[in-house]
Formats: sequence, structure tokens, C-alpha cells
Amino acid sequence: MSRTGSRFWRRPLVLALIVPVAGFELCVGWLALHPQVSDGYRAYYIDQTSTCLDKGASGQYPLGQTISFLPDNIAGAARLRVCGWDGPVADGTHSLGTRSLLRFAIPEASGELILRLQMAAITTADGRAQRVVLSANGFALGEVTIPPGATRVLDLPISEALLGPGRLDIALDYPNAAEMVPHDSDIHLRAIKLLSVQLRRLEDPPSSGPQDDPDAQRSGTAAG
Repeated sequence: MSRTGSRFWRRPLVLALIVPVAGFELCVGWLALHPQVSDGYRAYYIDQTSTCLDKGASGQYPLGQTISFLPDNIAGAARLRVCGWDGPVADGTHSLGTRSLLRFAIPEASGELILRLQMAAITTADGRAQRVVLSANGFALGEVTIPPGATRVLDLPISEALLGPGRLDIALDYPNAAEMVPHDSDIHLRAIKLLSVQLRRLEDPPSSGPQDDPDAQRSGTAAG
């Protein structure tokens, strides 16, 4: 075979190799620019518009029970903690970032419920109060402003119309969360310390705090 004939056959083979490689690189480049990810993943990692990434908490919860967010019931609190929480430590579970999320798996036809949260505002160098804006399944519940170092008990009515199919997600947003270290990232901002939660029916007795958690293991652990 002549050299001219050899070159004639090699060219199509080279092109046959180049085209799929180039196509693969274009595909990879397009996916890099347009990743197929969830809205939560995009907001947290790509757009960086959220500090709370849903970690898939089960929300398993006996309706009416107090759950301590002190170190005495880590397992119980972990089932409700979705994102935006750090700890627990002796004075509670600290918020982390500008949003925290709690999840409750609830039975169908639960009727109107009352959510009770016991929380304290952190103390900062500039003495700012902490504003907490609350919502349930994306619908506004209200807000509270807590002076630095003060503890508050919130009772929030949850109408049956707000309940999703077997799930209640409670978001706590902190518009003036504070840096603990100068120029720190938003994901490390602090605002409150959560002490206990209770989701109950109207006829259930209200919680008086983490000491009412029947599953808390307090041997060697301070309950206050």
C-alpha cells in the first residue's frame, strides 16, 4: 500500500477517536456548569445562599413528649435535628449559621398542635439581642427577640392546615446571628441555645423544660 493510501485510512480512524473524546469533554464541561443537584445542595454548596443543608433526620417523635437538647438525651434530639445545630454542650444545643431546622414525623389527623421551645440567646461582645423568625413547612409562625443571656419559652400554635403529609419541618432563622471569631464564615455564626422541645395536642400537659424528658439519662450530667 502506498504512503498516500496509508494516510487516507489513518485520518478517519483519528477522527473516529477525536469526536467521542471531544463529545465527552463537552458533556463533562456542561455538567460542571449545570450540575443536576437538589435545591438544598445548590443553595448550600454552589450558590452559598443557605447555611443549613438537610441531612435527612428521621423526625421520629412520640407526640407530646419533651425532648431535652442538653447532653442527657443526645439520641432523642438527633432524630429531630436536621441541620444548623452544634453540640450539645452543658448549656444546650447551639444554633449554627443563619438557619436551623427541626423535623417531626407526626401521625395523620393530629389536629391543631402546640409547639413549645425553650431557648436562650447567646451573649456577645456587642450585647446584641437575638431575633428568631419561625416557620412551619414554609409558612410563617411568628418571631421573638431574646435579650442576650435570657431564656424564653415559646408556645406556637400549629394549625392542621400547616401540617404536611406526616411531617412537620420547623425552621428557625436568625437575622442578626453573631460571629464568634472575627471575619468567620456564615456557617459558623451563633444565635441561640436550644434547651428542649415539645410538640403536643391541645389537651396534653405543657412541658416545663428538659427535666420533663422521660428518656434523659442524668447520672453524672447536669440537668439545668
